Amino acid sequence: MKSIITTISVAFFFILSLANANAGSLTVYTAIEAEDLKRYAATFNEDHPDIEINWVRDSTGIITAKLLAEKNNPQADIIWGLAGTSLML
Repeated sequence: MKSIITTISVAFFFILSLANANAGSLTVYTAIEAEDLKRYAATFNEDHPDIEINWVRDSTGIITAKLLAEKNNPQADIIWGLAGTSLML
């Protein structure tokens, strides 16, 4: 289980790196548990100390509603940790 989490974390941070490599900050919409976000941010900041992560963390339903409301003017750089069915709307 730990290796799966590590693999997912590495993939996530690789995607974060590519998504906005020149940015000073990234806005991430997520439904991942709040206590896990600190660990992910710490790992990311080891390699990218100049990039601030702005977490928008809520339940899947609320994040999905936010995405639908912003569909013509998206505010998130990255959407992470939502159910695949939420992203199909």
